[in-house]
Amino acid sequence: MGYQMIKKEFLNNLFVLSSMKIEDNTIVNRCIELNHCFLYLNEESHFKHLEINGISVILLGYILDIQDENKKVDEILHGLLKEYHKNKNRFHTYLNMLNGRYILIFSSDDDTVLYTDATSMKPVFYYENWLFSSHEIIIKELLKNEKQIELKTSAYSMKNFLDYTNTDKVYRFNPNLYFSFKKLIFYRFFPREHYRLRDLDTVMKNTEWYIDTQVDWLKNNYKTISLSLTGGFDSKLSLALVKPIINRVETFTYMYRFNENINYDMLNMHKKTYYKDKVIVDNLIYNFNLNHQYFHFDDYKVPTSYLNDIKKHVSSHHSYKLSYLTLKEFNRESIHLKSTLYELAKLPHKNNDVSPEKTIKTIIQWAPKELRENKELLLELYSNYYERNLTSQIVELNYNLPLMLYWEYRMANWHGNLTQETDFIWETFVFINSRYILDQLISLPSKERKEKSYLTSLIKKYWPALNYFVPNSFETLEDKRTK
Repeated sequence: MGYQMIKKEFLNNLFVLSSMKIEDNTIVNRCIELNHCFLYLNEESHFKHLEINGISVILLGYILDIQDENKKVDEILHGLLKEYHKNKNRFHTYLNMLNGRYILIFSSDDDTVLYTDATSMKPVFYYENWLFSSHEIIIKELLKNEKQIELKTSAYSMKNFLDYTNTDKVYRFNPNLYFSFKKLIFYRFFPREHYRLRDLDTVMKNTEWYIDTQVDWLKNNYKTISLSLTGGFDSKLSLALVKPIINRVETFTYMYRFNENINYDMLNMHKKTYYKDKVIVDNLIYNFNLNHQYFHFDDYKVPTSYLNDIKKHVSSHHSYKLSYLTLKEFNRESIHLKSTLYELAKLPHKNNDVSPEKTIKTIIQWAPKELRENKELLLELYSNYYERNLTSQIVELNYNLPLMLYWEYRMANWHGNLTQETDFIWETFVFINSRYILDQLISLPSKERKEKSYLTSLIKKYWPALNYFVPNSFETLEDKRTK
């Protein structure tokens, strides 16, 4: 079989799940036969496999219980198996309390089912509800070589829009659905209760404890934590949260080189952003004595062969130079603390009009440029997504549809792919990547989200001095007071 397109060094912890048996191939060489499907791995894939009373669970990736920083992985899996066997509602409630980047597969005579983490940071792609994989390119190559099916490339640049990929008929797995290999259909398991608003004090009270446990989990499991630092609000929040273990944290910033006599007003918008970041980050380093390193883009000459190879293996648009930089500068022993997903605590979307026309206006900014004027095609794409992802159940429970779409496709598609493709050398951690915490954040009133009340309250609690430096600005609080 010919798999010349695939280079495994770009595919971290790959897997294939198939309801049909796949013949010998050069992509995956280990097969675990489950009750209703086949799991394929290679010799570098890391997984845990436990079985109790005829029910087995397989974990790909890492997982933690935000309720208990000391709970080991085997304890978590045993707890999941126990609830899965006895009470599916309690099982799903427990699943909401788990953070990490993971795939979970439960298998018994009754069924074999597939779950992902809260935002699919460990991505899953699928074709016609029978073939699933960690990477889009694997599905394309397996079908071409094993089934003589050559999938077409999308006529549009579909990367990261809704659940579409750049390959026709290949879609991205929604993190709030699970898949049954017995029935070959998806089921929605979140949300399960009617939406309700919560005030800021309630959300703070409901989540503060779980931030502390995760800080302790990081302390217990990693000697080095790498935090990407910018001049924005979100990375400052992550910095505040890890203050109790700041001696373990190595901060870094991607940067251009600027001359000392640079004229800021003459820079383009892109360079202005980086220059402002540098001024703010320099102040943070000096005032808080941070262990920090700049990585300058100009220092990295990316080989043409690398660029050509990675473009074939990715499912998102991003700076391929970053993946090369990561490959050269970081090792697998540290964990990358990312400052993403916080948008769900900031977006002021209201849940008034859930009509397709209104929804498309909300999401059109992330649509391919060539489609933004084609309202008829956008409506068709959205309608198909709506049905495929059982979105009507979100509306029936009165959840905020724009926020849920941002969670389920913008974060779970764009961010999940970006994480996998930029960070294939090391592991990634996000404090709020659990359904319980995300549900709390989207339950905040629109005004609180617009004012970033929850996020600013966290900084005030964990490291209030950081608020002295105004995000994305040359100003400090002192400058504001003197105006």
